[in-house]
Amino acid sequence: MSTWSVYEFARLYRDDVTSFKAGNLYLDDECFDALKRLMLCNESDHNQIFRYGFEKRQEVLVCQNYVGVICLPNGDQLEILPKISKTSTASDDHDGELKIIRHALINMLKATRHIPSKVANNASLNMTRMPLLDVFILLFLEEVANLIKRGVARSYQSTEDNLPFLKGKLLVSQQIKHNLVLKHKHYLAFDDFSANRPENRLIRSALLWAIKRVTPNTKQLCHEYLFHLNDIPESKSIRQDIRSWQRGRHVRHYESIRPWIEMIFSEQSPTSTAGKSQMLSMLFPMERVFEDYVALKLKQQLHDCEVKSQVRQEYLLSHKAPAADKARMLFQLKPDLHITHNDNETVSVVIGDTKWKLIDEKLPNEKYGIKEADIYQMLAYNQTYQKKQDKSEIWLIYPRTNQFMRPLPDFRFNNGAVIKVLPFDIVEGELIRD
Repeated sequence: MSTWSVYEFARLYRDDVTSFKAGNLYLDDECFDALKRLMLCNESDHNQIFRYGFEKRQEVLVCQNYVGVICLPNGDQLEILPKISKTSTASDDHDGELKIIRHALINMLKATRHIPSKVANNASLNMTRMPLLDVFILLFLEEVANLIKRGVARSYQSTEDNLPFLKGKLLVSQQIKHNLVLKHKHYLAFDDFSANRPENRLIRSALLWAIKRVTPNTKQLCHEYLFHLNDIPESKSIRQDIRSWQRGRHVRHYESIRPWIEMIFSEQSPTSTAGKSQMLSMLFPMERVFEDYVALKLKQQLHDCEVKSQVRQEYLLSHKAPAADKARMLFQLKPDLHITHNDNETVSVVIGDTKWKLIDEKLPNEKYGIKEADIYQMLAYNQTYQKKQDKSEIWLIYPRTNQFMRPLPDFRFNNGAVIKVLPFDIVEGELIRD
């Protein structure tokens, strides 16, 4: 079992064997076709994971802006990481860079609750050296460990069995059918206080699924926790057991583990799938993760400001149709960040927008790689959310990379409004403002 690590927008080519060549990943026919089917299936957002095409008469799958892990049919794992550097997969420092980016990604996913983890820092997990799937499973195992410490839930189950002793109610018709000769047996119906519940069956099934796909150290932990669920069978119907998952005070300690079960077996992850193909994926849209992470960190860092995300207060246009009684507001504007500062005399509003794109501070003649559409969007925000301010400031936030280390010189609109293009360090979780 191997883990193949690539970045967003990497190109995956078809070949006889899976290997890296000239910085690109080549997949064998089985794995390439499996990813192609995943992209073409109708479930969830799988058609957004890859873009399919041809380059120099070769089939190619281009990764899009989803990051995470995909379990391939042959047991290998495809790990897609955020693209915040132009270091290639063939470079000498590739392994060191992978460790840094993998650690930053896990921290972002945990902080923004894209993966259901209550633990802020896991000192016991050397996450930088582990494949992403192992990290996800270890976080899941932490919840299983807490569950086992608090006790596995049990309940009374109606059971029928042919026993050599009396217990419960004798089923006369079944007794005649099965025990006409076996006089020492009794066909009985009784209530058994058992741990055979939907929740426990799903946890056991998830552990058995993980054992086949994780590294030896993680596999050993899975076996240890399976020992505590030894008398519980696997789930025969995953979806039915998820629907039958009970809530209540007596199973409150199961609530933290339910999101993990849904992520592994259902549609909780933006693009998770198991089913007949056994190609589970845990993938996350990096644009959304970055947006949520920046908002979270700014709320923690800007103590003298009120930071709101995804504010929906203003519209770009009003329009009154000929037969209408009143004008309608059209084209609602939703900036990623709405930052209010009150200095006891005036209230100023800073509008911020996050862009998960790479720009280059060494390319002023090419507008640093900033898209015109992003600037037009900032102008629309300024004309609506900041129309009553004499001095307006807009923050356009991009990820910090080796090509964008410091804020760019200010951009100005004709009305005097300033756009500050700022880098956000995802490793440190910090906005660089000067």
